[in-house]
Amino acid sequence: MLPTMLTLGNLVSGVLALSYMTDSAGLFALGKAAEAAHKIELAGWLIVLGMVFDALDGRVARLTRTTTEFGGALDSLADVVSFGVAPALLGKILVEQTLGSAAPKLAFVTAAFFAVCATLRLARYNVEHDEPDQAVRHFVGLPTPGAAGVLAALAICHHTLLTEFPLGEAQRAVAANILRFGVLIGLGLLMVSRVPYMHFANRFLAGKRPIGRVALVVLVIALAMHFPREYVLGAIFLLYAISGPIAVLPRLLRRKKEDVLPELFE
Repeated sequence: MLPTMLTLGNLVSGVLALSYMTDSAGLFALGKAAEAAHKIELAGWLIVLGMVFDALDGRVARLTRTTTEFGGALDSLADVVSFGVAPALLGKILVEQTLGSAAPKLAFVTAAFFAVCATLRLARYNVEHDEPDQAVRHFVGLPTPGAAGVLAALAICHHTLLTEFPLGEAQRAVAANILRFGVLIGLGLLMVSRVPYMHFANRFLAGKRPIGRVALVVLVIALAMHFPREYVLGAIFLLYAISGPIAVLPRLLRRKKEDVLPELFE
């Protein structure tokens, strides 16, 4: 019962994030930009909350020895909403409302592409995943929470960034294209790729670890506390998203790209 409730908490977080996004659209239409920005920020935090539920449900199920196929299927369905549909719509709203893009069809296409790639990524994981979660050391393709986290962090930071660094009309158009093609399309391609991504929780936190590694984690957390939390959150998700391509670069340098690229998108 408890793992299922945690999974449903993930689903409800995604639905509530979608609700806040629709509210923001109405507020923008009424000219209440500040209130709309607050709703978008709350939607970003709700996606992050969904990640917390998603991280807990599997671990609780293993601790209570109640892992089932039903729980795995339910988890994937909840992830489609919280880490597929919700962040995709969040990106569309940031492009159209916050940046004022005049190409709504293009914003929809790129957002739909992200949602489709997230769904394909989850389906492929369910089919190919045949080992216990605690034994996973690497993911194949960018995990959907990692991709959703980049968009959630942008939603959380967007009002502060635009206040500190105001953009002109031309700069907003450039930012909209970066968000559409660099973020939504780029993250979608990384999700369906076979670029390896490290499972940090299992690799560095699970099991017995040297005290030096524990001290390093504490040091990183202490240093991060000196910066605004939304910037730290955004940096973590962005660094994780680009860590996969960076790890592949040595392979591209050692071998011809014609040989490596097909392996990453087969």
